Amino acid sequence: MNPLETAVNRSKIFQDIDWELFMDDLRSCSRRIVEEDEILIRPGQENHSVYFLVTGSLSIHLEKPKSDPIRIVHPGETVGELSIIASTHSSAYVVGRERAELVVIDQSLLWDFVDREPRIACNLLLILSGWVITGNVQTGKQMRTLETLQGLARMDGLTGIYNRRSFDEMLKRFLTRSMRTGHPMALVLLDVDYFKRFNDTHGHQAGDQALIALARVLNDSIRPSDFAARYGGEEFAFLLADTSLEEAVMIAERVRKAVMEAKITTRDAQPLPSITISLGLALSRSDSTAEGLIKIADQNLYRAKQSGRNRCCHLEG
Repeated sequence: MNPLETAVNRSKIFQDIDWELFMDDLRSCSRRIVEEDEILIRPGQENHSVYFLVTGSLSIHLEKPKSDPIRIVHPGETVGELSIIASTHSSAYVVGRERAELVVIDQSLLWDFVDREPRIACNLLLILSGWVITGNVQTGKQMRTLETLQGLARMDGLTGIYNRRSFDEMLKRFLTRSMRTGHPMALVLLDVDYFKRFNDTHGHQAGDQALIALARVLNDSIRPSDFAARYGGEEFAFLLADTSLEEAVMIAERVRKAVMEAKITTRDAQPLPSITISLGLALSRSDSTAEGLIKIADQNLYRAKQSGRNRCCHLEG
């Protein structure tokens, strides 16, 4: 393997994924050479890139470039991710410990990587956690960083899938990618039919089990490139990348049938009645906005309910 492949193979950011899928992008990124004692990043500096170390080493200092380093960065490791994910200016000096070669990953490409492989987001969270655990975050912004890490827990506590905050962010990214590639994406909103009646009849714990089962079926029914989230209450949403209307309808129908056939049980394995869902679909166009897509999907969800429920509606708004 060449030095870049060796570094990627040992990196934390690409850990437990097929890193070869990202090699073409990494090879096309610009390179940066940092000489010994050269300052790459300063406190207060605005940063829009993650620097991936290929060869050499870097050191990180809190007070002065010549102060004792709090961390040594080796090939396969990154710097700059903290300021991007926390949306803050840099809080430390990053200095060349010896001549170093870096791949410059622009933040837009980083988020594209996350869109394509969600496990990269988990790896980033582990990297950021390491900053706190090892005491590398010791500036006056420590509490803000901790709050940011807590905010990165974007999973729904009940169902284990992504929450509304994650959905709002991902919808914008899916739309941006759609406009860049020229391929449409689809948004589907779904709602459990007669969920209040289910809760009133069987109890709220049974209702929770129904939502957990729905989330599991939803995750199992969409493609790896898609995204599912709990939208709120008994409402869920999923995003379909690079999808025609026919494909989107087919996937929505697959989800609907899978939910209808899913077995739901109480916590002590007692059977519960099955549930059905109504779905509203919206397909993006070149001028689509996040708010506009949500409005169309919501209108179609309402039409599906008015038409008898347990169906998908995909009329244009």
